[in-house]
Amino acid sequence: RFDRTPETAEVGVVATRMRQAAQKVVEPSEQDLRNAARTYVTAKSLLREEGANALSMDCLGMVGSRLVPTPPCMAWAMLQDAGITAGCEADLFAAVSLLFCSYLFDQPGFINDPVPETRKNLLIASHCTCGARLRGLDKEPVPFILRSHSESDKGVSVQVLWPRGEPVTLVRFTSPHELILDSGVVEENVNTPPAGGCRTAFEIRMDGVQDARDVEGFHQVVFLGNHRRDVEAFAQLYGIKVRHSA
Repeated sequence: RFDRTPETAEVGVVATRMRQAAQKVVEPSEQDLRNAARTYVTAKSLLREEGANALSMDCLGMVGSRLVPTPPCMAWAMLQDAGITAGCEADLFAAVSLLFCSYLFDQPGFINDPVPETRKNLLIASHCTCGARLRGLDKEPVPFILRSHSESDKGVSVQVLWPRGEPVTLVRFTSPHELILDSGVVEENVNTPPAGGCRTAFEIRMDGVQDARDVEGFHQVVFLGNHRRDVEAFAQLYGIKVRHSA
């Protein structure tokens, strides 16, 4: 479907807007930006045709196998900033967790691969797509850098710079009736290179977790602010069981 999307005027406008909004552009070429903008236009078209308000894609396998010419990372980040759930790797409950964040808190969530940093006892949250309107869908975006997708070094990914010292909440639905809920504080953004891993990456000092290796779940959704009590209240109202890592 992407291959059939022409380079319309909208594609050029989207590519220009993202290039100008970025703090800087590192790996992507102008054609990479236009291809990423085509993915965004294609996704909007699919959502409209299907009457859908969310989507996900088995992106990592397709990008790694080079079955698609560009990863969807930039397009997914733009959709998240518009309040439209765009989930990674066809992970249903991660996508539901994203939808939960945007619908209940009017904030984009960040699906992440969690990596315990055992020397400093921190949790590194990293992935290659992240919305930049962390403070709210109607707020100005935080600074971001346009990078390539980490594993394939293709296309356009977004390295969002999370605000140091600010609290975050981690949510992961494990079923329609249960979720994992934790919180912490952003310590530092992690650059790749010299570190390995995905483009948006930052360290979290977890609240009440003695060992970062004990943080539960995978593809938890991180969003700005400590909203533990709000999530617990919602879960109580809707009969959802809440688990904590500590």
